[in-house]
Amino acid sequence: MNCAVTKRVLCGAALALAAGAQAQGTGPSQFENLVRSPFVHCAFYKQYEIDPRTGDRLLIEGKSDSLTHYQRLNAEQMRSIDTRRAGAVDVQVVRGRKYLHLIEYSASMYVVTTIYACLERDERTGSCINYGAVNARHFDARVWREPDRVYEELKAHAEPGFCDHSFINVQEAAHVPRK
Repeated sequence: MNCAVTKRVLCGAALALAAGAQAQGTGPSQFENLVRSPFVHCAFYKQYEIDPRTGDRLLIEGKSDSLTHYQRLNAEQMRSIDTRRAGAVDVQVVRGRKYLHLIEYSASMYVVTTIYACLERDERTGSCINYGAVNARHFDARVWREPDRVYEELKAHAEPGFCDHSFINVQEAAHVPRK
């Protein structure tokens, strides 16, 4: 992937920084804030524009092809809703050696969101607030045993995108019955 994130546009420069951080061995522990978050939001793109100045791929925020919302159930499970299908499904949280994988198994197919790097940090706290991600659909059952390897083999065919947990400090509203 050669794309990364700013507030409005994903571009090539920030991904290079993220790849460098990933190469320094930060591993899946860099994704713990994401795993602990009650909500995770992801946007994925089938197509992207090209920056005429740099040649970088641009993924314009708000112009994604699909959106996925995850709600944490526990440390190993999330519930997912996606703009590509009706209804919610259960998703397994699988920590690989390098990456974090959110795996849905449906109709003999695996829909996998792989979080591969931190792209943006909060200036005040240093916590990662925006993550590089891809979404892949495949039939490779090795994803349960070797999720990082399957990601490495299929990432060129995956849809690039990003995920965030912008609501990490927001509490869910209590349901109050009307009188």
